[in-house]
Amino acid sequence: MADEELPPSKLGTKAHWDEVYERENRVFDDNGDEGEVWFGGSALHKMRAWAAAHVPASAAPVRVLECGCGNGTLLLSFLVSRGRAQAYELVGVDYSEGSVRLARSVEAARREAIARGELEEENSSDEGEDDEDEDEDEDGDEDGRQRWQAGETVANPATVSWRQADLLRDDLGETFDLVLDKGTYDALALSAEPVREAAGRLPSAVYPRQVARLVRPGGFFLITSCNFTQDEVVRRFTEDGLGESCAGCRSWWERVWERRGRWAETRRRHGKRHAGHAAPSLSVQRR
Repeated sequence: MADEELPPSKLGTKAHWDEVYERENRVFDDNGDEGEVWFGGSALHKMRAWAAAHVPASAAPVRVLECGCGNGTLLLSFLVSRGRAQAYELVGVDYSEGSVRLARSVEAARREAIARGELEEENSSDEGEDDEDEDEDEDGDEDGRQRWQAGETVANPATVSWRQADLLRDDLGETFDLVLDKGTYDALALSAEPVREAAGRLPSAVYPRQVARLVRPGGFFLITSCNFTQDEVVRRFTEDGLGESCAGCRSWWERVWERRGRWAETRRRHGKRHAGHAAPSLSVQRR
């Protein structure tokens, strides 16, 4: 049986996000405010900790892509590490020109702070945020969290590239060790505009296939979502028939940030997301 589609919302339109980032660029220019951290700093730090615990260290730069990078704060968290430095090639992609412009501004400010020796990440605490599932998240991967928290914060040798592109229609022509999604699939799934370049399929069906082409064999796709249940995310991103580029994609569970059967509580909240809303994450490894 086909998955039920979410009702359309302005959150699924490019016009909405162009307006949002035009406003957030003005605010940043006025007072340096980086803008909203989608799902809050807690989700950002959990995703960063998961990457530190599960993506193998490498003598070569680890390649990381963020789909729908917004203000870039998740991707820019890779500018620093705990304990030992790791080289990164970071790429942020968004279909809104305003997002790319804001992310570049935030990066410049972050690099200036790092040059001054201010290595602690922004938004390291979520004052006022609902932390009801912090304890149950921790024992999902306690060792990984401890490894991430241990050690002094150090600057990473990292290059960053920001690109305006439509991942539903554009082929980046490259693959990555880690592909990140923090709310992007949630937003795209609220669009009822068929993708002409993909035989008129809806964005919710096209996006998983496009993501599969971006993950190198053995690499990871890490997604945080508030609109879909665990089963829905697994099914949509590991289903058969995604093509050769996703052959062998399988769900990769480490009990990481799993909400223990409470995923259903988060679905259909597409109109109620905010910076303090905790959302579950799922990782998928390409075999």
